[in-house]
Amino acid sequence: MKKLLGLLVLSLSLFNAEAQNDETILKMWYGEIKNTDVAEHLELEKAYFTKFHKQRIANGDIIGWDMWEIINPEINAMTTTYIYVSLVKDFETIGKNTPIEGLKGVSKEDWEAGLEKAMSHYIRTYEVTTSIKGSYGTQEENGPSNYAVINYMEVDPYQTAAYEKMELETFLPMFKDQKIRNGWALHKVLNHFGSEKPINYITADFYSSLQPIYESRNGAIAMNEADTKFWKSIDAIRTLKKSHILRKVLSVR
Repeated sequence: MKKLLGLLVLSLSLFNAEAQNDETILKMWYGEIKNTDVAEHLELEKAYFTKFHKQRIANGDIIGWDMWEIINPEINAMTTTYIYVSLVKDFETIGKNTPIEGLKGVSKEDWEAGLEKAMSHYIRTYEVTTSIKGSYGTQEENGPSNYAVINYMEVDPYQTAAYEKMELETFLPMFKDQKIRNGWALHKVLNHFGSEKPINYITADFYSSLQPIYESRNGAIAMNEADTKFWKSIDAIRTLKKSHILRKVLSVR
């Protein structure tokens, strides 16, 4: 039965990929480093990698690049995890990587040494590729807000259409109306699939400061019967598996 479900959902995913080929792609690369390497790593990012990603934008490989720090890690392992986000135009350019021989104002030797040093800092890496199903206020031209919350969702594979409709037709306009968030986006995970990789959607909320993030979490919940029924119906479709609070470190457009 599980194999049948997997084949069914995979078939539907392939069909949708053909039908929806104009969605912007987000490549999220997670890199964990020791805290003792943070200062040196940030210097390398500023000196070399901002120039590298500007060149990628000029080559048409990506639309933009952002570096975020997870500021609420699950375990204090004396490490820091960064998320490097590359915004890609569409499915056709998702694998485009124009060779870059050198960086403006940087010698080839210095670039190669900087690249080698930066890569030596990583003790664990992970990649998530998503399509952006809908968004507002993400400010792709100027870069995103200074803080973000990304929520990792496990959505019933039989109800993905209903889930996307709910997020885009109910929550997107509601959040936009409330004006608490500067922006919001719904992402569908594309490169992880199966019962051992249950997270298939990610929502992103953008804020100018930490205050509204913590204020929203500080309140107690009191609902009437109708509201409780509504939210429980949503819980039947999706499960929040974890949530990361992010601080923007660098942004290139």
